[in-house]
Amino acid sequence: MKMLFEYLFIYFVHCKCIVQKITNPNKATTHVDSTCKSIDRDSSESVKMVYTITQQNILQKQKETKRCLWKELLIAVLVNLPFFTHGIETTRLTSSIHSGHFVNSNGTTWTTTSVIAGAGIAAPIFCYIADTYGRMSGVFLVSMIQGISLIPHFLLNKRNIFYVEIILHILAGISSGGLFTVLPIYLREVTTIRGFAVPLLVVMTTGGYLMKMVAVEVRLYVMLAMVMVQFLSILMMVESPGYLVMMKKYENARKNLSKLVCVGEDDPYVSKEISQLKDESDKAKAKGRLTVCTVWRNKIWLDGTKVGIVLYTITAIGGSILFLDQQKTLMQLRVSSDPENMLVLSTLFLGSVFCLICTTFVDRKYLLTAAYVTMTMSTGVLAVYTQADLTVTSLRWVPVSALGVLVFAYGVAWGLPIVIMVEIFNLEIRATLIGAIYLYSQVVKLIHVHTFQYVEDYVGVYTTFYIFACINLFGVVYTLFAVPKIKNKSVRQIEKQLKRQPLPA
Repeated sequence: MKMLFEYLFIYFVHCKCIVQKITNPNKATTHVDSTCKSIDRDSSESVKMVYTITQQNILQKQKETKRCLWKELLIAVLVNLPFFTHGIETTRLTSSIHSGHFVNSNGTTWTTTSVIAGAGIAAPIFCYIADTYGRMSGVFLVSMIQGISLIPHFLLNKRNIFYVEIILHILAGISSGGLFTVLPIYLREVTTIRGFAVPLLVVMTTGGYLMKMVAVEVRLYVMLAMVMVQFLSILMMVESPGYLVMMKKYENARKNLSKLVCVGEDDPYVSKEISQLKDESDKAKAKGRLTVCTVWRNKIWLDGTKVGIVLYTITAIGGSILFLDQQKTLMQLRVSSDPENMLVLSTLFLGSVFCLICTTFVDRKYLLTAAYVTMTMSTGVLAVYTQADLTVTSLRWVPVSALGVLVFAYGVAWGLPIVIMVEIFNLEIRATLIGAIYLYSQVVKLIHVHTFQYVEDYVGVYTTFYIFACINLFGVVYTLFAVPKIKNKSVRQIEKQLKRQPLPA
Protein backbone atom coordinates (compact mmCIF):
# COMPACT_ATOMS: atom_id res chain seq x y z
CA MET A 1 0.00 0.00 0.00
CA LYS A 2 2.84 2.39 0.85
CA MET A 3 4.49 1.69 -2.53
CA LEU A 4 1.19 2.43 -4.29
CA PHE A 5 0.93 5.87 -2.67
CA GLU A 6 4.56 6.63 -3.58
CA TYR A 7 3.95 5.84 -7.27
CA LEU A 8 0.73 7.91 -7.29
CA PHE A 9 2.59 10.87 -5.76
CA ILE A 10 5.40 10.64 -8.36
CA TYR A 11 2.82 10.41 -11.15
CA PHE A 12 0.99 13.51 -9.82
CA VAL A 13 4.20 15.60 -9.65
CA HIS A 14 5.18 14.54 -13.19
CA CYS A 15 1.80 15.69 -14.49
CA LYS A 16 2.18 19.01 -12.65
CA CYS A 17 5.60 19.60 -14.28
CA ILE A 18 4.23 18.89 -17.74
CA VAL A 19 1.25 21.22 -17.24
CA GLN A 20 3.51 24.05 -16.06
CA LYS A 21 5.79 23.66 -19.12
CA ILE A 22 2.80 23.72 -21.51
CA THR A 23 1.06 26.72 -19.93
CA ASN A 24 4.31 28.72 -19.44
CA PRO A 25 6.71 27.59 -22.21
CA ASN A 26 8.80 30.74 -21.99
CA LYS A 27 8.85 30.88 -18.19
CA ALA A 28 9.73 27.34 -17.35
CA THR A 29 11.66 27.82 -14.20
CA THR A 30 14.81 26.10 -13.31
CA HIS A 31 13.10 25.10 -10.06
CA VAL A 32 10.49 23.04 -11.90
CA ASP A 33 13.09 21.30 -14.09
CA SER A 34 15.29 20.52 -11.13
CA THR A 35 12.29 19.27 -9.17
CA CYS A 36 11.23 16.95 -11.98
CA LYS A 37 14.79 15.67 -12.48
CA SER A 38 15.11 15.10 -8.76
CA ILE A 39 11.84 13.22 -8.68
CA ASP A 40 12.89 11.14 -11.70
CA ARG A 41 16.12 10.25 -10.00
CA ASP A 42 14.42 9.52 -6.68
CA SER A 43 11.72 7.45 -8.31
CA SER A 44 14.29 5.44 -10.23
CA GLU A 45 16.27 4.82 -7.05
CA SER A 46 13.06 3.98 -5.18
CA VAL A 47 12.05 1.42 -7.77
CA LYS A 48 15.55 -0.02 -7.78
CA MET A 49 15.58 -0.16 -3.98
CA VAL A 50 12.17 -1.84 -3.85
CA TYR A 51 13.24 -4.38 -6.45
CA THR A 52 16.47 -5.11 -4.60
CA ILE A 53 14.75 -5.54 -1.22
CA THR A 54 12.03 -7.71 -2.73
CA GLN A 55 14.59 -9.86 -4.51
CA GLN A 56 16.59 -10.23 -1.27
CA ASN A 57 13.46 -11.22 0.66
CA ILE A 58 12.58 -13.86 -1.92
CA LEU A 59 16.10 -15.28 -1.90
CA GLN A 60 16.15 -15.21 1.91
CA LYS A 61 12.82 -17.04 2.08
CA GLN A 62 13.97 -19.63 -0.45
CA LYS A 63 17.16 -20.15 1.53
CA GLU A 64 15.24 -20.65 4.77
CA THR A 65 12.70 -23.10 3.33
CA LYS A 66 15.08 -25.10 1.18
CA ARG A 67 15.25 -28.19 3.36
CA CYS A 68 15.41 -31.89 2.55
CA LEU A 69 11.90 -33.23 3.14
CA TRP A 70 12.63 -36.75 1.89
CA LYS A 71 15.32 -37.25 4.54
CA GLU A 72 12.93 -36.22 7.32
CA LEU A 73 10.34 -38.66 5.96
CA LEU A 74 12.96 -41.43 5.84
CA ILE A 75 14.04 -40.74 9.43
CA ALA A 76 10.40 -40.78 10.56
CA VAL A 77 9.83 -44.20 8.98
CA LEU A 78 13.07 -45.71 10.29
CA VAL A 79 12.54 -44.48 13.85
CA ASN A 80 8.99 -45.90 13.79
CA LEU A 81 10.08 -49.39 12.68
CA PRO A 82 10.25 -50.70 16.30
CA PHE A 83 6.51 -50.01 16.61
CA PHE A 84 5.84 -52.35 13.68
CA THR A 85 8.05 -54.98 15.35
CA HIS A 86 6.13 -54.48 18.57
CA GLY A 87 2.84 -54.95 16.71
CA ILE A 88 4.02 -58.28 15.28
CA GLU A 89 5.28 -59.39 18.68
CA THR A 90 1.94 -58.53 20.30
CA THR A 91 0.18 -61.17 18.17
CA ARG A 92 1.98 -63.82 20.26
CA LEU A 93 1.37 -62.24 23.68
CA THR A 94 -1.57 -62.38 26.09
CA SER A 95 -1.67 -58.59 26.46
CA SER A 96 -1.01 -55.46 24.42
CA ILE A 97 -0.47 -51.73 24.86
CA HIS A 98 -4.27 -51.52 25.18
CA SER A 99 -6.20 -52.66 28.23
CA GLY A 100 -7.94 -55.20 25.99
CA HIS A 101 -6.49 -57.62 23.51
CA PHE A 102 -7.55 -59.04 20.17
CA VAL A 103 -6.08 -62.47 21.01
CA ASN A 104 -8.41 -64.56 23.14
CA SER A 105 -6.89 -65.67 26.44
CA ASN A 106 -8.23 -67.41 29.53
CA GLY A 107 -8.68 -64.54 31.97
CA THR A 108 -5.87 -62.45 33.46
CA THR A 109 -2.77 -64.59 33.56
CA TRP A 110 0.69 -64.09 35.03
CA THR A 111 1.97 -63.27 31.56
CA THR A 112 -0.43 -60.33 31.27
CA THR A 113 0.72 -59.04 34.65
CA SER A 114 4.35 -59.45 33.55
CA VAL A 115 3.84 -57.31 30.43
CA ILE A 116 2.13 -54.46 32.28
CA ALA A 117 4.51 -54.48 35.25
CA GLY A 118 7.55 -54.64 32.98
CA ALA A 119 6.33 -51.67 30.94
CA GLY A 120 5.50 -49.57 34.00
CA ILE A 121 8.84 -50.17 35.72
CA ALA A 122 10.93 -49.76 32.57
CA ALA A 123 9.39 -46.48 31.35
CA PRO A 124 10.91 -44.14 34.02
CA ILE A 125 14.24 -45.95 33.71
CA PHE A 126 14.31 -45.47 29.94
CA CYS A 127 13.40 -41.80 30.36
CA TYR A 128 16.18 -41.33 32.94
CA ILE A 129 18.67 -42.90 30.52
CA ALA A 130 17.40 -40.66 27.72
CA ASP A 131 17.89 -37.56 29.90
CA THR A 132 21.29 -38.63 31.21
CA TYR A 133 23.00 -40.40 28.32
CA GLY A 134 21.03 -39.14 25.32
CA ARG A 135 17.90 -39.99 23.36
CA MET A 136 19.87 -42.27 21.05
CA SER A 137 20.78 -44.48 24.01
CA GLY A 138 17.09 -45.13 24.64
CA VAL A 139 16.42 -45.85 20.96
CA PHE A 140 19.30 -48.34 20.87
CA LEU A 141 18.18 -50.11 24.06
CA VAL A 142 14.65 -50.58 22.74
CA SER A 143 15.93 -52.28 19.58
CA MET A 144 18.40 -54.35 21.60
CA ILE A 145 15.70 -55.68 23.96
CA GLN A 146 13.42 -56.44 21.02
CA GLY A 147 16.29 -58.43 19.53
CA ILE A 148 16.87 -60.33 22.78
CA SER A 149 13.16 -61.20 23.00
CA LEU A 150 13.50 -63.14 19.72
CA ILE A 151 15.29 -65.90 21.66
CA PRO A 152 12.24 -66.92 23.76
CA HIS A 153 10.03 -66.41 20.69
CA PHE A 154 11.96 -69.07 18.77
CA LEU A 155 12.12 -71.34 21.84
CA LEU A 156 8.32 -71.20 22.17
CA ASN A 157 7.79 -71.90 18.48
CA LYS A 158 7.71 -75.68 19.04
CA ARG A 159 6.32 -76.05 22.57
CA ASN A 160 4.98 -74.02 25.48
CA ILE A 161 7.28 -73.55 28.47
CA PHE A 162 5.83 -71.50 31.31
CA TYR A 163 8.98 -69.77 32.57
CA VAL A 164 10.03 -68.96 28.98
CA GLU A 165 6.63 -67.34 28.40
CA ILE A 166 7.09 -65.25 31.54
CA ILE A 167 10.54 -64.13 30.39
CA LEU A 168 9.16 -63.29 26.94
CA HIS A 169 6.36 -61.15 28.36
CA ILE A 170 8.70 -59.35 30.75
CA LEU A 171 11.06 -58.49 27.88
CA ALA A 172 8.12 -57.39 25.72
CA GLY A 173 6.87 -55.17 28.53
CA ILE A 174 10.31 -53.62 29.08
CA SER A 175 10.71 -52.81 25.39
CA SER A 176 7.21 -51.30 25.18
CA GLY A 177 7.99 -49.13 28.22
CA GLY A 178 10.76 -47.45 26.26
CA LEU A 179 8.95 -47.68 22.95
CA PHE A 180 6.01 -45.46 23.92
CA THR A 181 8.06 -42.91 25.86
CA VAL A 182 11.56 -42.40 24.46
CA LEU A 183 10.85 -42.92 20.75
CA PRO A 184 8.00 -40.36 20.53
CA ILE A 185 10.23 -37.86 22.36
CA TYR A 186 13.08 -38.50 19.91
CA LEU A 187 10.73 -38.15 16.93
CA ARG A 188 9.38 -34.87 18.26
CA GLU A 189 12.89 -33.45 18.63
CA VAL A 190 14.52 -34.52 15.34
CA THR A 191 11.93 -33.68 12.70
CA THR A 192 9.94 -30.64 11.61
CA ILE A 193 7.10 -32.78 10.20
CA ARG A 194 5.80 -33.76 13.63
CA GLY A 195 2.23 -33.95 12.35
CA PHE A 196 3.31 -36.98 10.33
CA ALA A 197 6.28 -38.45 12.19
CA VAL A 198 4.80 -38.91 15.69
CA PRO A 199 1.28 -40.17 14.71
CA LEU A 200 2.97 -42.65 12.35
CA LEU A 201 3.64 -44.84 15.41
CA VAL A 202 -0.11 -45.59 15.58
CA VAL A 203 -0.19 -46.91 12.01
CA MET A 204 3.00 -48.90 12.47
CA THR A 205 1.70 -50.60 15.63
CA THR A 206 -1.69 -51.57 14.21
CA GLY A 207 -0.05 -52.58 10.92
CA GLY A 208 2.01 -55.05 12.92
CA TYR A 209 -1.21 -56.48 14.37
CA LEU A 210 -2.35 -57.39 10.86
CA MET A 211 0.60 -59.80 10.63
CA LYS A 212 -1.56 -62.10 12.76
CA MET A 213 -3.00 -63.33 9.45
CA VAL A 214 0.28 -64.96 8.39
CA ALA A 215 1.93 -68.07 9.80
CA VAL A 216 3.85 -67.92 13.07
CA GLU A 217 7.15 -68.87 11.43
CA VAL A 218 6.79 -66.06 8.92
CA ARG A 219 6.10 -63.57 11.72
CA LEU A 220 9.23 -64.62 13.58
CA TYR A 221 11.48 -64.18 10.56
CA VAL A 222 9.86 -60.83 9.73
CA MET A 223 10.59 -59.72 13.29
CA LEU A 224 14.20 -60.85 12.91
CA ALA A 225 14.54 -58.90 9.67
CA MET A 226 12.95 -55.79 11.22
CA VAL A 227 15.34 -55.84 14.20
CA MET A 228 18.32 -56.08 11.83
CA VAL A 229 17.02 -53.12 9.83
CA GLN A 230 16.52 -51.18 13.07
CA PHE A 231 20.14 -51.66 14.09
CA LEU A 232 21.35 -50.61 10.64
CA SER A 233 19.10 -47.55 10.67
CA ILE A 234 20.61 -46.41 13.98
CA LEU A 235 23.82 -45.75 12.04
CA MET A 236 21.93 -43.11 10.02
CA MET A 237 20.50 -41.33 13.07
CA VAL A 238 22.05 -38.50 15.07
CA GLU A 239 21.54 -37.31 18.62
CA SER A 240 18.60 -35.01 19.26
CA PRO A 241 19.57 -31.31 18.98
CA GLY A 242 17.25 -30.64 21.92
CA TYR A 243 19.22 -32.99 24.17
CA LEU A 244 22.52 -31.44 23.07
CA VAL A 245 21.18 -27.98 23.94
CA MET A 246 20.20 -29.36 27.36
CA MET A 247 23.82 -30.44 27.79
CA LYS A 248 24.97 -26.99 26.51
CA LYS A 249 26.71 -28.55 23.51
CA TYR A 250 25.50 -25.85 21.15
CA GLU A 251 27.97 -26.46 18.32
CA ASN A 252 27.12 -30.16 18.19
CA ALA A 253 23.42 -29.28 18.28
CA ARG A 254 23.86 -26.91 15.37
CA LYS A 255 25.80 -29.54 13.43
CA ASN A 256 23.20 -32.28 14.02
CA LEU A 257 20.28 -30.02 13.15
CA SER A 258 21.95 -29.00 9.89
CA LYS A 259 22.39 -32.71 9.04
CA LEU A 260 18.74 -33.47 9.81
CA VAL A 261 17.37 -30.73 7.54
CA CYS A 262 20.20 -30.87 4.97
CA VAL A 263 21.25 -27.21 5.16
CA GLY A 264 24.44 -25.44 6.16
CA GLU A 265 25.32 -24.80 9.78
CA ASP A 266 25.11 -21.03 9.16
CA ASP A 267 21.61 -21.27 7.70
CA PRO A 268 19.13 -18.82 9.32
CA TYR A 269 16.72 -21.68 10.05
CA VAL A 270 19.36 -23.53 12.10
CA SER A 271 20.28 -20.40 14.05
CA LYS A 272 16.62 -19.66 14.77
CA GLU A 273 15.85 -23.19 15.98
CA ILE A 274 18.95 -23.41 18.21
CA SER A 275 18.11 -20.02 19.68
CA GLN A 276 14.55 -21.14 20.48
CA LEU A 277 15.77 -24.38 22.06
CA LYS A 278 18.29 -22.45 24.15
CA ASP A 279 15.62 -20.03 25.36
CA GLU A 280 13.32 -22.95 26.18
CA SER A 281 16.07 -24.70 28.15
CA ASP A 282 17.12 -21.56 30.03
CA LYS A 283 13.52 -20.82 30.97
CA ALA A 284 13.11 -24.27 32.56
CA LYS A 285 16.50 -24.18 34.31
CA ALA A 286 15.59 -20.85 35.87
CA LYS A 287 12.94 -22.70 37.90
CA GLY A 288 15.65 -24.68 39.67
CA ARG A 289 16.20 -28.43 39.98
CA LEU A 290 13.27 -30.54 38.77
CA THR A 291 11.44 -32.05 41.76
CA VAL A 292 7.86 -32.82 42.70
CA CYS A 293 7.71 -29.50 44.54
CA THR A 294 8.98 -27.65 41.46
CA VAL A 295 6.26 -29.15 39.29
CA TRP A 296 3.64 -28.46 41.96
CA ARG A 297 4.65 -24.79 42.23
CA ASN A 298 4.77 -24.29 38.46
CA LYS A 299 1.07 -24.18 37.57
CA ILE A 300 1.75 -24.55 33.84
CA TRP A 301 3.71 -27.78 34.33
CA LEU A 302 1.15 -28.99 36.83
CA ASP A 303 -1.74 -28.38 34.44
CA GLY A 304 0.16 -30.14 31.66
CA THR A 305 0.69 -33.12 33.96
CA LYS A 306 -3.01 -33.16 34.79
CA VAL A 307 -3.86 -33.25 31.08
CA GLY A 308 -1.59 -36.29 30.64
CA ILE A 309 -3.01 -38.09 33.67
CA VAL A 310 -6.62 -37.61 32.53
CA LEU A 311 -6.00 -38.59 28.89
CA TYR A 312 -3.97 -41.68 29.79
CA THR A 313 -6.61 -42.71 32.34
CA ILE A 314 -9.43 -42.43 29.79
CA THR A 315 -7.40 -44.49 27.32
CA ALA A 316 -6.78 -47.19 29.95
CA ILE A 317 -10.35 -47.51 31.27
CA GLY A 318 -12.33 -46.34 28.23
CA GLY A 319 -13.62 -49.79 27.31
CA SER A 320 -10.92 -51.38 25.15
CA ILE A 321 -10.74 -54.27 27.61
CA LEU A 322 -14.25 -55.22 26.44
CA PHE A 323 -14.85 -54.10 22.87
CA LEU A 324 -11.53 -55.45 21.54
CA ASP A 325 -12.92 -58.87 22.50
CA GLN A 326 -15.12 -59.30 19.44
CA GLN A 327 -16.63 -62.60 20.56
CA LYS A 328 -17.87 -61.25 23.91
CA THR A 329 -19.17 -58.00 22.42
CA LEU A 330 -21.29 -59.74 19.77
CA MET A 331 -22.31 -62.74 21.86
CA GLN A 332 -26.03 -61.87 21.69
CA LEU A 333 -26.11 -62.37 17.91
CA ARG A 334 -25.87 -66.15 18.35
CA VAL A 335 -23.95 -66.48 15.10
CA SER A 336 -20.66 -68.10 14.18
CA SER A 337 -17.80 -66.07 15.57
CA ASP A 338 -14.81 -64.66 13.74
CA PRO A 339 -11.88 -66.59 15.27
CA GLU A 340 -9.28 -64.25 13.76
CA ASN A 341 -11.09 -61.10 14.95
CA MET A 342 -10.66 -59.59 11.50
CA LEU A 343 -13.37 -56.97 12.10
CA VAL A 344 -11.47 -55.58 15.07
CA LEU A 345 -8.04 -55.78 13.43
CA SER A 346 -9.11 -54.19 10.13
CA THR A 347 -11.13 -51.33 11.63
CA LEU A 348 -8.41 -50.62 14.20
CA PHE A 349 -5.87 -50.27 11.39
CA LEU A 350 -8.19 -48.11 9.26
CA GLY A 351 -8.81 -45.82 12.24
CA SER A 352 -5.05 -45.45 12.71
CA VAL A 353 -4.56 -44.52 9.05
CA PHE A 354 -7.39 -41.98 9.32
CA CYS A 355 -5.70 -40.52 12.41
CA LEU A 356 -2.39 -40.13 10.55
CA ILE A 357 -4.07 -38.40 7.61
CA CYS A 358 -6.15 -36.03 9.74
CA THR A 359 -3.33 -34.93 12.07
CA THR A 360 -1.62 -33.23 9.12
CA PHE A 361 -4.40 -30.63 8.84
CA VAL A 362 -6.64 -30.98 11.94
CA ASP A 363 -5.62 -30.01 15.46
CA ARG A 364 -5.13 -33.00 17.75
CA LYS A 365 -7.62 -31.83 20.38
CA TYR A 366 -10.49 -31.62 17.88
CA LEU A 367 -9.61 -34.98 16.35
CA LEU A 368 -9.48 -36.59 19.79
CA THR A 369 -12.80 -34.94 20.75
CA ALA A 370 -14.48 -36.29 17.60
CA ALA A 371 -13.11 -39.77 18.34
CA TYR A 372 -14.48 -39.68 21.91
CA VAL A 373 -17.88 -38.52 20.63
CA THR A 374 -18.01 -41.44 18.19
CA MET A 375 -16.91 -43.89 20.88
CA THR A 376 -19.59 -42.60 23.27
CA MET A 377 -22.42 -43.09 20.77
CA SER A 378 -21.17 -46.48 19.55
CA THR A 379 -20.70 -47.76 23.10
CA GLY A 380 -24.26 -46.69 23.91
CA VAL A 381 -25.61 -48.65 20.93
CA LEU A 382 -23.70 -51.77 21.97
CA ALA A 383 -25.03 -51.39 25.54
CA VAL A 384 -28.55 -51.75 24.18
CA TYR A 385 -27.70 -54.83 22.10
CA THR A 386 -25.83 -56.68 24.87
CA GLN A 387 -28.61 -56.78 27.45
CA ALA A 388 -28.96 -60.02 29.36
CA ASP A 389 -31.36 -62.64 27.99
CA LEU A 390 -31.69 -60.70 24.72
CA THR A 391 -31.23 -62.56 21.45
CA VAL A 392 -30.95 -60.25 18.47
CA THR A 393 -33.12 -61.58 15.64
CA SER A 394 -33.50 -58.46 13.49
CA LEU A 395 -31.24 -55.61 12.46
CA ARG A 396 -28.21 -57.73 13.24
CA TRP A 397 -26.07 -55.40 11.20
CA VAL A 398 -26.55 -52.61 13.77
CA PRO A 399 -24.36 -54.05 16.59
CA VAL A 400 -21.77 -55.28 14.08
CA SER A 401 -21.60 -51.82 12.49
CA ALA A 402 -21.51 -50.17 15.92
CA LEU A 403 -18.56 -52.36 16.93
CA GLY A 404 -16.74 -51.52 13.70
CA VAL A 405 -17.32 -47.78 14.18
CA LEU A 406 -16.30 -48.02 17.85
CA VAL A 407 -13.01 -49.78 17.11
CA PHE A 408 -12.37 -47.37 14.20
CA ALA A 409 -12.80 -44.40 16.56
CA TYR A 410 -10.57 -46.09 19.13
CA GLY A 411 -7.95 -46.55 16.41
CA VAL A 412 -8.05 -42.76 15.97
CA ALA A 413 -7.95 -41.99 19.69
CA TRP A 414 -5.60 -44.40 21.44
CA GLY A 415 -2.29 -42.89 20.26
CA LEU A 416 -3.26 -39.20 20.40
CA PRO A 417 -2.53 -38.77 24.14
CA ILE A 418 1.07 -39.78 23.39
CA VAL A 419 1.21 -37.36 20.45
CA ILE A 420 -0.21 -34.53 22.58
CA MET A 421 2.02 -35.05 25.62
CA VAL A 422 5.33 -34.98 23.74
CA GLU A 423 4.31 -31.55 22.42
CA ILE A 424 3.17 -29.99 25.70
CA PHE A 425 6.23 -30.25 27.94
CA ASN A 426 9.42 -28.20 27.95
CA LEU A 427 12.42 -30.20 26.67
CA GLU A 428 14.09 -30.09 30.11
CA ILE A 429 11.17 -31.89 31.82
CA ARG A 430 9.69 -33.79 28.86
CA ALA A 431 11.23 -37.21 29.44
CA THR A 432 10.87 -37.18 33.24
CA LEU A 433 7.18 -36.27 33.31
CA ILE A 434 6.22 -38.51 30.38
CA GLY A 435 7.94 -41.44 32.12
CA ALA A 436 6.08 -40.70 35.36
CA ILE A 437 2.71 -40.38 33.59
CA TYR A 438 3.29 -43.63 31.69
CA LEU A 439 4.12 -45.41 34.95
CA TYR A 440 0.86 -44.10 36.42
CA SER A 441 -1.09 -45.32 33.37
CA GLN A 442 0.33 -48.83 33.73
CA VAL A 443 -0.65 -48.93 37.41
CA VAL A 444 -4.21 -47.94 36.44
CA LYS A 445 -4.20 -50.53 33.66
CA LEU A 446 -2.96 -53.27 36.00
CA ILE A 447 -5.71 -52.52 38.51
CA HIS A 448 -8.27 -52.34 35.71
CA VAL A 449 -7.46 -55.71 34.12
CA HIS A 450 -7.45 -57.45 37.51
CA THR A 451 -10.77 -56.01 38.69
CA PHE A 452 -12.78 -55.80 35.48
CA GLN A 453 -14.03 -59.38 35.56
CA TYR A 454 -15.49 -58.87 39.03
CA VAL A 455 -17.30 -55.71 37.87
CA GLU A 456 -18.61 -57.46 34.77
CA ASP A 457 -19.90 -60.42 36.76
CA TYR A 458 -21.62 -58.11 39.22
CA VAL A 459 -23.35 -55.61 36.86
CA GLY A 460 -23.36 -57.40 33.50
CA VAL A 461 -21.81 -56.64 30.12
CA TYR A 462 -24.40 -54.09 29.01
CA THR A 463 -24.00 -52.03 32.21
CA THR A 464 -20.25 -51.91 31.76
CA PHE A 465 -20.85 -50.54 28.26
CA TYR A 466 -22.94 -47.74 29.79
CA ILE A 467 -20.12 -47.04 32.25
CA PHE A 468 -17.60 -46.86 29.40
CA ALA A 469 -19.94 -44.54 27.48
CA CYS A 470 -19.96 -42.17 30.46
CA ILE A 471 -16.15 -42.27 30.69
CA ASN A 472 -15.80 -41.41 27.00
CA LEU A 473 -18.40 -38.64 27.36
CA PHE A 474 -16.27 -37.14 30.11
CA GLY A 475 -13.34 -37.39 27.69
CA VAL A 476 -15.30 -35.33 25.14
CA VAL A 477 -15.92 -32.49 27.59
CA TYR A 478 -12.43 -32.53 29.10
CA THR A 479 -10.59 -32.65 25.77
CA LEU A 480 -12.69 -29.87 24.27
CA PHE A 481 -12.23 -27.44 27.17
CA ALA A 482 -8.94 -28.41 28.90
CA VAL A 483 -6.56 -29.73 26.25
CA PRO A 484 -4.59 -26.97 24.47
CA LYS A 485 -4.27 -26.60 20.71
CA ILE A 486 -1.14 -28.35 19.48
CA LYS A 487 -0.96 -28.06 15.69
CA ASN A 488 1.86 -25.78 14.50
CA LYS A 489 2.39 -24.48 18.03
CA SER A 490 5.69 -24.09 19.86
CA VAL A 491 6.12 -25.09 23.50
CA ARG A 492 5.87 -21.45 24.54
CA GLN A 493 2.59 -20.97 22.64
CA ILE A 494 1.17 -24.14 24.23
CA GLU A 495 2.25 -23.00 27.69
CA LYS A 496 0.45 -19.69 27.15
CA GLN A 497 -2.76 -21.67 26.62
CA LEU A 498 -2.15 -23.57 29.86
CA LYS A 499 -1.34 -20.39 31.80
CA ARG A 500 -3.98 -19.69 34.41
CA GLN A 501 -5.63 -16.30 34.28
CA PRO A 502 -5.95 -14.54 37.67
CA LEU A 503 -9.50 -14.14 38.93
CA PRO A 504 -10.84 -10.57 39.08
CA ALA A 505 -10.86 -8.96 42.52
